[in-house]
Amino acid sequence: MNAETYRMLALVRDFDDRFGFAKWGFPSCADWLAWRCGLSLSAAREKVRTAQALRSLPAISAAFADGRLSYSKVRALTRVAANHDEDLLLAYALDASASQVEERCRQIRNVEPESVEAARRAWERRSLTLFRDRARGVVRITIELPEADGELVGRAIESAVAAGDAAFGAEFASNPERSADAWRAQQADALVAIVKCYLGGGDVGRAGANANPSTEGDAAAESALRAT
Repeated sequence: MNAETYRMLALVRDFDDRFGFAKWGFPSCADWLAWRCGLSLSAAREKVRTAQALRSLPAISAAFADGRLSYSKVRALTRVAANHDEDLLLAYALDASASQVEERCRQIRNVEPESVEAARRAWERRSLTLFRDRARGVVRITIELPEADGELVGRAIESAVAAGDAAFGAEFASNPERSADAWRAQQADALVAIVKCYLGGGDVGRAGANANPSTEGDAAAESALRAT
């Protein structure tokens, strides 16, 4: 399974290099991969990022290709290996569990000065704007969040879709070329379902009210504030 996953990522990287997604009308390889393989956009982006990062990590790539590393380990390693000793990280990852590797890589990222500075800048730039297009009867929402907080939003939307709180995009079924629109419509439905649950005092609302400020996003913001 690990070796086959490596082969798949190598093909994704080649597809990305050749801009193969462009002929399908997608703006990026991640958008195409999410549509073609039924992945969330965040998961697809991680696969493309990991595939490209492996280009400059020969030792980790070889271990992955041999099946000695899992995708979860490789995904974590590619976030830090470019700026650290690849061989030492690989030796640790081969004997550790995936959760241990992810935690170790998270610790490495958190102590890097540039990571703290980047987290601070991302936290300062967080924003949400509503543009009301009354002529079309729509509201356009644009949001920018620190990466960890954005991933939380993505996971919440995925959970709402999995719970059946979004339509299947049946209105696009007669036009295969608009299948990507069906996926985007489903994501929008899921977001609305989350908002309705919060406003209605459902589980999402209670979870938000009682949330423990120990998430990665909160930690990043606290680190950024301490850095200032």
